[in-house]
Amino acid sequence: MTVYVNNITINTGEYFSRDFYLDNIDGTPLNLVGYAASSYIRKHPESLNPTAKFNVGFIDRANGRIRVSLASTITASIKPGRYVYDVLFTDNTTKKSIVIEGNVLATEDISDVCVKTSYLYSSFGVIPESDGIGNLNNVTSITINDIDDYGVVHLGVNGNCSQLTNTVALLQNAANLEKITNYIRLGGVVWFNTEWFNGSPSGVGCANRANTNTILTLLGTEIRQEADSPIVGSLTRSNETGVTLSGFPSVLYCNATATFTGGTLVYGFTGNDFFNYPVTNARLVVYEKIGNGILYVSGDTNTWDDGTYAQKLPNEFYNALRNLVLYG
Repeated sequence: MTVYVNNITINTGEYFSRDFYLDNIDGTPLNLVGYAASSYIRKHPESLNPTAKFNVGFIDRANGRIRVSLASTITASIKPGRYVYDVLFTDNTTKKSIVIEGNVLATEDISDVCVKTSYLYSSFGVIPESDGIGNLNNVTSITINDIDDYGVVHLGVNGNCSQLTNTVALLQNAANLEKITNYIRLGGVVWFNTEWFNGSPSGVGCANRANTNTILTLLGTEIRQEADSPIVGSLTRSNETGVTLSGFPSVLYCNATATFTGGTLVYGFTGNDFFNYPVTNARLVVYEKIGNGILYVSGDTNTWDDGTYAQKLPNEFYNALRNLVLYG
């Protein structure tokens, strides 16, 4: 493969992402089906210990589009200075090729942008999936063009099963993605919710895990859906300082959920699941600080209710999520 040279600048303490569109020699998109990728920042090309590892997401394999990204918690640990990086591909025969390389300039963030704390509507705006918004209390169905008016915006599954195709299509539109990324970075809160995935060979469950992880990649987070757990009952709030200061309820109801890697824990579970199998330290609700805002990720539509399907949580959670912008 041809090696692309591209130099990048990273503001330390800020979320970073860069999309690359890879082509064949004749200018046609490079088909990336079957490839895996890794990418590291190093002080020098010969450095044995990397400074940081990029998340690499395949945004559109058929058309050669990838994204490298770093969470703000990672960039905060990078000392200002000059570095190098590369992106290494491995094909299905285990052949390895460097496809992108360049210099990295890490600069200290001196932005004077203030956190936005006042919104026209102090409530949830829901961008509907195919399952609609159901009978949720204190939420409004909105479009991507309305997001700046709402203190919390909800994406993904709301009340029933959905393959999340609406949300994938929404975020694959570059203009839409820029709007929601800017909304978060300026202090907005996005609650993305997925659902239980039954792992059938057809890939069809109550939600689609591949689509969930595509959405998380597009949103620029290190959080990923890992597995599922048939947990029914109360989840325990974490002792993370930002979570407790923000005033999240001490317990949360759950009825079969996705589990996650990455991010900061909000609710977890240790105990026996529905089938009486022991579960240890399951990560069921997590968040990540992105810019000045918050991406909050959960894996069960029943987190909207209190165990009686009363759907009370949107009212309870709005203030906690807004507080997390300040305390997270």
